[in-house]
Amino acid sequence: MGYLTPPVDAPQRPGKPQDQADENLKARILYLRSFLLMRTLIGVMGILLPVTLLLGDGFLFEGGKPRGSLSAYYYSGMRDIFVSCLCVTAFFLIFYKFFERNLENTLSIVAGVTAVGVALFPTGRPGGGTVPLSPLQEKLGEQTVQSVHYVCAATFILCLGVISYFFGRREGARSQHRDGHLARFSPAFWRSFHYACAAGIALAVVYIAVTQVFHTLDAYSLIIGETASVLCFGASWLAKGLELDVLTSASAAQDQIEAGTTEETAAA
Repeated sequence: MGYLTPPVDAPQRPGKPQDQADENLKARILYLRSFLLMRTLIGVMGILLPVTLLLGDGFLFEGGKPRGSLSAYYYSGMRDIFVSCLCVTAFFLIFYKFFERNLENTLSIVAGVTAVGVALFPTGRPGGGTVPLSPLQEKLGEQTVQSVHYVCAATFILCLGVISYFFGRREGARSQHRDGHLARFSPAFWRSFHYACAAGIALAVVYIAVTQVFHTLDAYSLIIGETASVLCFGASWLAKGLELDVLTSASAAQDQIEAGTTEETAAA
């Protein structure tokens, strides 16, 4: 069946146990590859968001110096990009493992909800109030909306850092054996990689806090710290989902499922 072929045929009911097993395996292969693709795209968006905001605003709209924070691009021509990327990321964080009951999934749901808060509750207006208030700011007050934005942004970043830490713990416990061969990188490497991403997010938060409290190098400290956090988040999620052999090959995905070497196979 091609990409332009409409699915007009009714699905066949398996008549034998082997037919049922083949159908189940096919569904699990499609599920696994789609799942990894979504996580890869979330990582790509995390990495490209700050770059897109900076370059898009600079070349397509006002240009000049970078804004004081990523959130300040809400008041630029890149508003739609900023809001849509946050909402897409939030939707995935909330629902990709919604029915699992563990701390990591709880943090993922909280991160998704607060990402929506960051998008819908804008930061304070730049330029001393020369930009018109949004309807929400007029209704609740600009200061109240800004406070909600700050709380959501801080919670979002902290949750992402802890999730990256859990990625490292889990990847470090996995076997390097993959269906008769060794994976290219060892569990120790992936543990260190995700721990480094988590540490990068933590350091970015500390950097923002110190520079803002002591008013040292604080002109661009928010955008520097936020960019570092988002890049670390994107790198962690990109590495977690980017198994190219599984994404591009159904047979490789089948090998992974049959060998039970991915965490998703248990739920597939």
